[in-house]
Amino acid sequence: MKTRVLLFVLVVSCLSFGCKKDGENILGKSTESQIVLSTYSSNLSSAAVLAVLDKNANSIMERTVTTAAINFKKWEVNGKTRYTYMEFDPKVKQLTPGILPTTGILLDENYKEIKRIRLVTNNGRTSADPTSIDAHDLIYLDDNHFITLAYFQKPVNNIPVALKPAANCQVVAPIIQETLNDQVVWEWDGTNYPELYTQSVEGNAFSNASVVHDYIHMNSVYIDPTDDNLICSMRNLNQVIKINRRDGHIMWRLGGSNSDFAMTPQMKFLRQHNATLTDNNQTLLIYDNGHATERPYTRVVEFHLNPEAKTVDAFKAFTLPNNIFSQYMGSVQKRGDTYFISCGSEPKILEVNYVTNQINLLLNLPNVSYRALKY
Repeated sequence: MKTRVLLFVLVVSCLSFGCKKDGENILGKSTESQIVLSTYSSNLSSAAVLAVLDKNANSIMERTVTTAAINFKKWEVNGKTRYTYMEFDPKVKQLTPGILPTTGILLDENYKEIKRIRLVTNNGRTSADPTSIDAHDLIYLDDNHFITLAYFQKPVNNIPVALKPAANCQVVAPIIQETLNDQVVWEWDGTNYPELYTQSVEGNAFSNASVVHDYIHMNSVYIDPTDDNLICSMRNLNQVIKINRRDGHIMWRLGGSNSDFAMTPQMKFLRQHNATLTDNNQTLLIYDNGHATERPYTRVVEFHLNPEAKTVDAFKAFTLPNNIFSQYMGSVQKRGDTYFISCGSEPKILEVNYVTNQINLLLNLPNVSYRALKY
């Protein structure tokens, strides 16, 4: 069912970094806060923009950078304000169109660069291997303590025979790496879990020896504050998993073809992004992108899980208004009765009251933004 939307309409001025004055921007009772985002074009080697806006979309800070800037985020940790973003690295070969090789950039409270972050050689990789990290996520823990994602091309021989893999099948190996003082303290490699090959719904033509298979496409990692383990979104599995941060085992799976939790058809999410916790860490919040043929509209979904009993104790879904279909990228945050939504491949920012369906904020962006977040 599509959501009917009641608009609280007041046209706002154009964002100073280039949004169109098309009369479609809407400002209502947006919650007080700052909006942090970066926008970039399809030409990843061209200039991009970092921006911090107030609640009325007025610019607090804008900075042009030389290549695509992805996933601009603000952190308040141990009394320090920091910002991070991912800078596209045109010198590194892209394994697939959806995987962007980047360098992580750490900025101080005055937006001054203080560190660059790359993958640390480990587990058989050498300095001759690419050290770029992936644009999808980066977790700041302190100025020398990070969790990053990375992908590299890897031949594997543990794909189940039933999938008819080519010999030494080449896959996009997903890596989660935690570093402290530039030393690896923990690392997870998805190719060590052969059951994940079977669960893949995209990028999984393993019998084709001529391509590199992006069979998992991990696109978000989030620390569960209740136990410090990792909640990860696996787009090409239609699945969110929880990974133990000590020994790497998969603690539970939600969604996909082998969910540990019984799910109704309505609960099924597709090609999701940005799996986080909300409501005092009691609710799993997911940006459910949808799929062009299976379900061509985008939702926000909430799951209240009982991990011990492996049950979904409560579920809620909210369809994005105005027929917005955000096929790629995107994020959602929940505050009270509102969702703050970055529409990813649809260059829009949306804040909506999910109880009244009233749109508080709608901004049309000059280019796509992987995420836009409110702090």
